[in-house]
Parts: sequence; structure tokens; C-alpha cells
Amino acid sequence: MGRYVLTRVLQGLLTLWLVTVAVFFLVRLTGNPIHFMISPDATPADRQRLIEYYGFDKSYWEQYINYNKNFLKGEFGESLRWDSRDGFEVFVDRLPATIQLTLAAMFFSIIVGVTLGVLSATNPDSLFDRVSKVVAILGQSMPVFWVGILMILVFAVYFNVLPAGGSIERLGWKAIVLPAVTLGWLFVAAHMRIVRSSMIEVLDSEYIKMIRAKGLPRRMVIWKHALKNASIPIFTLFMVNFAQLISGAVVTETIFSWPGIGRLLVDSIFVRDFAVAQTVVFFGAGFIVAINLTVDIIYGLLDPRIRVAQ
Repeated sequence: MGRYVLTRVLQGLLTLWLVTVAVFFLVRLTGNPIHFMISPDATPADRQRLIEYYGFDKSYWEQYINYNKNFLKGEFGESLRWDSRDGFEVFVDRLPATIQLTLAAMFFSIIVGVTLGVLSATNPDSLFDRVSKVVAILGQSMPVFWVGILMILVFAVYFNVLPAGGSIERLGWKAIVLPAVTLGWLFVAAHMRIVRSSMIEVLDSEYIKMIRAKGLPRRMVIWKHALKNASIPIFTLFMVNFAQLISGAVVTETIFSWPGIGRLLVDSIFVRDFAVAQTVVFFGAGFIVAINLTVDIIYGLLDPRIRVAQ
């Protein structure tokens, strides 16, 4: 088990390093941020002085080496837009909003997805099962931005019952409903399909047939015993999707003007704020790597065959 965990940790660290290299050089291909910061009336001397101050007069490799030196000291770079604050401070300020949105979206997708999956598995080929399959196909085929626009059109424009954008601090709990449903809609379909397939397999096992023969109530057989035994692949999908929700809320937060790290990433790229963009991508990738590592370790503990294969 120790070798298995060590291999996964080294793979995760290698992935993070490759991410830092990729994002560092890719954001610099978008142009020089000094052109967006300085006034058009500034003299060439002022422009050159600002370029030297931020180190953009050096080669990309020299900038990358300096970035790594500062990173090891816990400094993620000075923001060019947000009052010259450290990129990590800007990231931390926006993180709670994204966590709120992600938890709400995950709660919605789990409750709806698991419920539809269990009911479909216990009533195969019924009308409800067929309708659930249609819902799953629609959920996986509709783009997030289209779902968000449709939600705004129906609930904010036509019925005017929910706000089209904003934060909880300004508008209360209603502000999170539309973005959470929009973000979680795609994963409702994924959760419903994995729960349905896992439950059908478990319900057909000898173990469940024996429990039914003992006379236990149908509800207890389904929700306590069958769902528990089908939980390993379901748990894996839940954790992976949670990581994707954290890092993939860019479109949703932009549509609904949600003040999270997804919108922060978009804003920082538009103004060439390299420090903030690199920080957001690094910690987003780090979170995904950490979640996948945790799932791999737990999966290895639950299923010894994985460790043997490694």
C-alpha cells in the first residue's frame, strides 16, 4: 500500500509541475500586460521603467526561474489589477463564493441524480425509467452556458421569481439557486446513470435475493443494503465531479456574475494579470490532483485487488 500511495503522490506532483509550466508560458503568449496598465500618453521611458519593475524585460526562462523562487517562498506574484496584492490573497478572497456555489450544485446533483437513479433501477423499462433516461440524455447534451441562459430567461425574465445574477451578500439565498442548478444539471445525468447501472447490478446479486427471501421491507432492501453495496463506483464519481465543479465553474460564474474564482480567472486573463491567472489555475489543478489522490487511496483501501494489480 505504501508503494501504491507513493506512486500516486509522485504522479500528482509531476502533473502539478507540468500544469505550472504550461500555464506560465501560455498566459504570456496573450501579450504584454503593460500595454493594458499604462496610459497611452506615457513616455517610452515610463513604459520601460514599468516593464523592468515587473521583470518583463527578462526572457521567459528567467521569468519562470524567478517565479519558482518566489513560489517556494510562498509568494505567488504581485497582481497587476487588484491593488498590487499577492495573487494568493486575491484567490483566497474569491474562494468562499466558489465553495458555496459548488456545494449547492453538488447537493442538487446528488439528491436529484441518486433519487432518479434508484427509482429507475427499481422500476426498469417503466415509463418513469424511460423519462429519466431522456432527462439524462438532455442533461449531458445541453451546454452549461445554454442552460444558464435558459434559466435566466424563464425564472428571471418571464416569471421574475429569481435574480439573474449577483451574490448571496447582496441578494440573499435566492442568488445561488439559478447558478447552482445550472452548474449541477450536467452532473445530475452522470449521477443518475452510474447509480442506475450500479443498482441494477447489485439488485440482481445473490446477496440481495437472500435478503428479500428473509422478508425485509422493500424500502430497507433498496436504500440500506443495495445502495450501500453499489456505493464504491458512485462515491468515486461524486468525488471526481466535485473536483470538476470547483475548477469548472468558469462559465456559470461568468453568466451569473458570481464573484468566485471562475470569474476571477476570466477577468485576470482579459487584463493579462499573470500572477492571479497562474495562482487560480495552480490551485484548481492542485485541488483536482488532491481529490483524485484521495479517491485512489480510499479505493485501494476498499478494494485490495487494486493494490495487488499495482
